[in-house]
Amino acid sequence: MNATLRPLLDLHPSLWTAQHWSRPGSACLPSGFPVLDAELPDGGWPTGHLIELLCSADCSPLSLLLPAINTIDAQRLRVLIAPPYQPVHSLWQAPNSTMGAGASPDGMPPSQSPAPLLWIRCQHASDTVWACAQALRHGHCAAILAWLPTKVPPAALRQLQLLASQSDSLFVCLRPLAAQHAPSPALLRLQLDTRQDAQGQAWLDVHIRKRRGPPCLQPIALRPPHRLAASTPDAHRHASLPVSAPARSRQAA
Repeated sequence: MNATLRPLLDLHPSLWTAQHWSRPGSACLPSGFPVLDAELPDGGWPTGHLIELLCSADCSPLSLLLPAINTIDAQRLRVLIAPPYQPVHSLWQAPNSTMGAGASPDGMPPSQSPAPLLWIRCQHASDTVWACAQALRHGHCAAILAWLPTKVPPAALRQLQLLASQSDSLFVCLRPLAAQHAPSPALLRLQLDTRQDAQGQAWLDVHIRKRRGPPCLQPIALRPPHRLAASTPDAHRHASLPVSAPARSRQAA
């Protein structure tokens, strides 16, 4: 590194060069995929920041996020804001606090119980942004997942990033692929693509479009434990909440 840059980089931990990693400082949640954690600046999903996932309608972003979210404290809410499908509550799990940490007495993995889940329906993008802001201010939301459209006012995204920085929530906005051409204040921005290999095995290719560190030129190939389509013909049949549910519904453990 150029010796003249070193004093400038030492002024504040948020300063770094594009060829080097930023200094560790954010709390993070291991993603459940070691090969992905190795490419994330702090070794996992950063909490207290805006994360963006860019994906097509047939992608499965929750299969990337659930392994991490299902390890979060069972007492804290998981919030879904404007999802394009009805949540399947059985897939949202939390460690059973009565069993304690580690394996169960019979050597099996720690038991899981249904996690407290809050589902919020929104008709307009402005409603989604407002709901995100309220969830971030709430202080008891462990994970907030919001589905935003391609076009969101930059000022609204900056406000959400500011509110996220004042919380310890895992805050992820899921947006269409077309949003990749718009600027974003997100700390981390990933593009997701799904494919099948010759054996019919589903893969998720993760392209890191923005991170605090050197460019990631190659996609990261992952085999998620479960595949959840963003929209399927069977969405209503498999949903855990009725179609006629009120605008804001809470499913508690």
